[in-house]
Amino acid sequence: MSYRTFADVTVGDTIDCGTASVTREEILEFGARYDPLDIHTDPTAATETPFGDVIASGIHTFALTQPPVVEHFYANSDLVAAGHIKELRLPAPVRPGDTLAVSLDVVDKRTSVASDGRGVVTTRRTATVDGERVFEMQNDSVWSVPEE
Repeated sequence: MSYRTFADVTVGDTIDCGTASVTREEILEFGARYDPLDIHTDPTAATETPFGDVIASGIHTFALTQPPVVEHFYANSDLVAAGHIKELRLPAPVRPGDTLAVSLDVVDKRTSVASDGRGVVTTRRTATVDGERVFEMQNDSVWSVPEE
């Protein structure tokens, strides 16, 4: 991929960011370290939940989507930093062995009100497993806007 500038970002574009998979072991390890609820760390206890097995933490699901988004959109660009998350939804669980298909929609783009050489890009990140949505996030990121 060539270098992506703020000017290269087009509202309405959808970027296919590829896939990310997760194993049972990764779910258990991530849960033990970052979200130690039984539903993420204890296969026996998890059988007694409505899910019937361990599921990935929402934090883990978010983390799984980050590398493909960076690889296909943010890397090699004028990105400065993430701005803020406007909304985050986890409509279905991520289970051991799932492969997430990750995409990014460019929702909005604007130059900074402060005219400080920055722009804001609003995107909606989506992940699905076998066509079922498991993750959705809308957020702003800050980009450098070169002076003309």
